[in-house]
Amino acid sequence: MHRRELMRLMAAGAGAAAFGGTFARTAFAAEEKCLLPAKSDTPMVSWKKKDGPYKIALSNSYIGNTWRTEMVQIAKAYTELPDVKPHIASFQVSSSGNDVNAQIAQINQMILSGVDAIVIDAATPTGLNSVIDQAVDNGILVVSFDSLVTTKKAVIVNEDNYEMGKKWADFIVEKMGDSGNVLMVRGVAGTFVDEERTRAAKEVFGKHKGIKTTEVYGDWDDGTAQKVTANALAAGTKFNGVWCQGGDTGVIRAFQQAGAAIPPIAGEAENGFRKLAAKLKFPMLSIGQSPALSALSIKAAIAILQGQKVPQSISVPLPTATTDTLKAGVNYFPDLSDSFFTPINIVQCGLKFDIQTILKQKV
Repeated sequence: MHRRELMRLMAAGAGAAAFGGTFARTAFAAEEKCLLPAKSDTPMVSWKKKDGPYKIALSNSYIGNTWRTEMVQIAKAYTELPDVKPHIASFQVSSSGNDVNAQIAQINQMILSGVDAIVIDAATPTGLNSVIDQAVDNGILVVSFDSLVTTKKAVIVNEDNYEMGKKWADFIVEKMGDSGNVLMVRGVAGTFVDEERTRAAKEVFGKHKGIKTTEVYGDWDDGTAQKVTANALAAGTKFNGVWCQGGDTGVIRAFQQAGAAIPPIAGEAENGFRKLAAKLKFPMLSIGQSPALSALSIKAAIAILQGQKVPQSISVPLPTATTDTLKAGVNYFPDLSDSFFTPINIVQCGLKFDIQTILKQKV
């Protein structure tokens, strides 16, 4: 499903929620620059107003990389902010691994515990739809972010991953030309994010008959990405560009260990990737899926529970850097680990986090 089709979520007819109308910025003046619609005709969502504080739960699937860990840490940090904490009666987090049945059981338990809202980073686009519909029918607000679900009863908060994948591919074509070999380091198989980014890239590369692609799965993890890249290099192909969804630091290390020249790389926003680009000056485009999407989803949930209307499909701008725009302490951090994801703030939504506050959160 194309993300733009997914974002066209129409009236669900669910117990507490109602949909209708198109987005008007004055309809949500307090968040005029934050909770923006994915499209001009995105419908609004309203919910029966509930008095706070609220019981909110985060249902996470995969927890095997730094991005997911950081995402949970930011969610916890957000609920403890002085201006947010009074609105939170309780906040629970569960991670199921990339196991659909385990995440279904996890959400069922959240329903039974009587939460007011569940924010979800899903293991699958479709496998959770029934349990999400059940939650909404029981008066529980559901917000889906990052790896999205397709049910029409969930509110969506996300960056445009199709556009992200396209921008990466356009950059590689710009730097490499109409022919050459591209290594595509994908994410976690079966997830919405991986599928949308990859579909966009294939559409771009498919327009150039001279471009040949090799696909591997790096699971958005440095160690895994380094291993699969090393294997691809060992097979003897000379790569003229790398399109990478995550684990970019590992990809560069694999090229270095193989004694191969580092080609133009379009990838995510890990700190190590940006540190190496700043040092080595290879052509680089870095676009990050912000781990603060978890905090923005909680922010949106609170706003909806308070009776405010918001777009049902909320679009978050893509945080972007190139080799020429890198600045230490601003969009990369020399003293932090390579695996740290740099776009921790969503400034237009007032989401600004101190790094140490994030890192001290236990997962």
